[in-house]
Amino acid sequence: MEIPECRINKAKLSNEQLTVEYTEVFKDGNYKNDVTKSCKQIVHNDLKLALAMLKPHVAAICEMPEAREVNALEPTDADMKTLESYIVTGYSKGGSDENAGVTIIAQKLLKIGKTLNLTVPFVQFEDESSNAYAYAVILKAIIDRCDYEVDAYLFDEKWGIKQKDLFADDPFMEVQTAVEESYKPKRGRKTTTNIPVES
Repeated sequence: MEIPECRINKAKLSNEQLTVEYTEVFKDGNYKNDVTKSCKQIVHNDLKLALAMLKPHVAAICEMPEAREVNALEPTDADMKTLESYIVTGYSKGGSDENAGVTIIAQKLLKIGKTLNLTVPFVQFEDESSNAYAYAVILKAIIDRCDYEVDAYLFDEKWGIKQKDLFADDPFMEVQTAVEESYKPKRGRKTTTNIPVES
């Protein structure tokens, strides 16, 4: 059976969970399947970091004031600190060949406590016009990295770890919990039992 090539079209992050639209391309069978998948596993930190690298481009393309303070080509830790009020929640790819490009979905947390939703205008990766985005090549590289992480999430089980599940399968923790429960006073009874202390 032919294993299809997967092409990520859109990825959206919400509550650390991912919704993805992708195309399965069957070259031998000469057909495609469009798939939308809502996933319950939390995303890996590598995907969050890849999305965060889009922040300087969100500011630059949207001509935000912070764009003058950061280096979109090679952002430093200080640059990313300047952009901490921005949250990239996803991206959507469009076009093909020389017209291929991306729209970034983001939010900016305002000082008044409100959230500004941002849909960054579509940027072509190979635009040669006079008003083309100067860092389009770098932007494409970051989107490629995001695609890689989304693919690993979907097909290689590269997920994050829920902190509360850290000791879920630890037999020692199960025994410890059982011991602690045994020393709890029963409802309606007074108890003078003390938890024994090792000497």
